[in-house]
Amino acid sequence: MTTVIEKTDQFGGLLRDHRRRSGMTQQQMADLATLSVRAIRDLESGRARRPRQETVRLLADVLRLTGAARDAFHDAGRSHLPPEGSGAAGPETCSPPVLHGTTVGREHEIQYLVELLTVDQQRLVSVVGLGGVGKTRLVREAAGTLRERHGWEVLWVPAAGLSPDLRELRRLEPAVTDAGGGRGHDVLLVLDGLGQRAGGPLVHHLLAREPGLRVVLTAPAPSCLTGEQVMPIGPLPVPGHALDHDAAALAEFPAVRLFLSHLRRLRPYAPRPAATPAVAELCRALDGVPGALETTAAWGLVHSPEELLHALARDPERFSMPPASWGTASGSGSGAVRRSLAVLEPPLREGLFALAALPGSWTLEEAGPFAGTSLADAAATVYGLLIHGLVRTADEDGRDRFRVLHRVRSALVGRPAPATFPAEHAIPEAHGISEVQGISGEYGTAAKSVPAMA
Repeated sequence: MTTVIEKTDQFGGLLRDHRRRSGMTQQQMADLATLSVRAIRDLESGRARRPRQETVRLLADVLRLTGAARDAFHDAGRSHLPPEGSGAAGPETCSPPVLHGTTVGREHEIQYLVELLTVDQQRLVSVVGLGGVGKTRLVREAAGTLRERHGWEVLWVPAAGLSPDLRELRRLEPAVTDAGGGRGHDVLLVLDGLGQRAGGPLVHHLLAREPGLRVVLTAPAPSCLTGEQVMPIGPLPVPGHALDHDAAALAEFPAVRLFLSHLRRLRPYAPRPAATPAVAELCRALDGVPGALETTAAWGLVHSPEELLHALARDPERFSMPPASWGTASGSGSGAVRRSLAVLEPPLREGLFALAALPGSWTLEEAGPFAGTSLADAAATVYGLLIHGLVRTADEDGRDRFRVLHRVRSALVGRPAPATFPAEHAIPEAHGISEVQGISGEYGTAAKSVPAMA
């Protein structure tokens, strides 16, 4: 049974009453305020109790509130904001996020996470990876399985605003104790979206107090917590160019399947088979990152796959934000890359610069001499970059190969290199979309003329 806040607070009640008087549905309000329907629903029900001041202003504008009514609306919103500079505000449990669309290509990861928590009885798991790779979705699916099939209690906490020592978790102790019942009942506590590496004793205090508690964190990188089991989540597999002649085989790859599933939400019929190679190339250019695939597919209502590919070749960030009516941004653009780069240790940053200068995919044996390191050091560097989600595996020709994500390469161009980075290994400026085979039409020719993306 998932813990849900049922009480409607003053702000939520005002929002609901004003919306109903205006004759708007939650969907219409969400579209006008560029928010998600879930955000409106959570505010009205009281699940979300600390609306941002900018959100309150947007909603007041949408409702066309003026005078005393607007002042009362803003006062109700401000009464739920934590005091400036106060550390007293703590997290609140809420419902796990509602999943939209389908989960594609994550069956093994979901099963593995469930087994980690049940069969292996791991009590502290960090699900890590680049923003937009699908960490929240994966944990949400696993939490649903644990609740529905194993009878676990689920406590879900949006953790982006927690302090590095997680001191706010002290306020969760009553909820954890009530959920566990003091009898070792299985409880899953999810801290979703940690913004920085976390440490401190409070997680271990909760684990010691409630024997049936398991804690799962989602974050860009592992935390500093003792005993955590790190579970890195990489992008979805993408097809190689050898299959570009076979539209049916391309459509079986998880990244292509996911892109097409998002596209069908807007266009009920699949793209013509001749466009499938363009979809496959989009998936390669976007590294198979689910969030990037979703936001790009959102623009499929007005652009064909070939047009999307051509526009992406000219501007890699062109589709990093979805249309306002599609929903909130997935956080899979250059901002997610910058956040991951910011927490890299200096040795890993130096290694990333060296590897980003390698064209195409490469093996560990090829990476070591280029970076001036031994095979063991190259393996350690690639391991760390895989954990951070900045490098992905590339299954080509039956060999274990690796590739720096295209968006990471783009983000590194023009950034100051580490002092020890050899000048002759500069990262190439060209980072367009690689040549697409078999694409017909106006945009096919244009896409073929774009410099290759290494």
